[in-house]
Amino acid sequence: MPLPLIRLALGSTNGVAHYGVLLDGAEAVTTCATHSPDLMAVGDNTAHLTCRSCARALLTLTTPPHPSGEPDERPAAGTGPTALAHRTIPGHLLARCGKPLDNRRSSARRSCASCAGAVETLNCFCRRAGELLLPSAEPCHLDPGALWAPKGRSDQATGHRWNAGSGYCGQPLAGPASGAPGECALCRIAWEQAETYRQTIILPRSRARAGSWPYRTLDAFGARADSLGPGDAYTHSGCSERHFVVEATSRRNDSHTVLLVYVTGEDRIAECRIRRDRLVAVERPVLAA
Repeated sequence: MPLPLIRLALGSTNGVAHYGVLLDGAEAVTTCATHSPDLMAVGDNTAHLTCRSCARALLTLTTPPHPSGEPDERPAAGTGPTALAHRTIPGHLLARCGKPLDNRRSSARRSCASCAGAVETLNCFCRRAGELLLPSAEPCHLDPGALWAPKGRSDQATGHRWNAGSGYCGQPLAGPASGAPGECALCRIAWEQAETYRQTIILPRSRARAGSWPYRTLDAFGARADSLGPGDAYTHSGCSERHFVVEATSRRNDSHTVLLVYVTGEDRIAECRIRRDRLVAVERPVLAA
């Protein structure tokens, strides 16, 4: 029977959370090889910090490879193809050791020892844990009607509307709050105004731009998601829809980029929360000289 991959921590409310499984006898085994008899299962929307090694292991287990194929090794960003080679995380320009990578194949003779260690650690975990029941991947398009729970709060009775990483009221958000019985009034009023503007102004403009796309001269290339800007279109592994970027929001030291996009297949304006180091196939119009 598959074992579910869960969050494990030493405390129930804060600290560092790891991804792992509970074997028979309640023995905790983590993807980063952290051992402690006191590790316990914790919820998803908690104030715990997530172990970076475990977060990269989760990406490796849950992200499908880029449709055009990916090399096993790439050089670090800002270095040449003959620099130290790093093992890639599927669908990302991110190394197993955590370094950002260049979108080129490596021709180096030496490989990163930290990447090799991370690969071996995850392989050992998979051999010991056996078949895994993995958590659901982050949705590509955020549900505009969903309510979100505030970050670091035990009281989750009030849900908030998502607005580029926080609520429309300014409250930082942790994750979906599907069972919240109430809704923040400030968020609801501001969200209704923003949604009206998107449907009446942004949607018709985006629809017209998407209709002219086949007649434009485009430059196609692979890049990190944090390089996307208004006017670009992109696709990535896990979602075959073409996304036309209307607006991009990126906070310093944030691991994700929030994009306002037009989704052609669904003919709607949506918000996407995508990792900055995600590998995307970009289509950018070529401007005439």
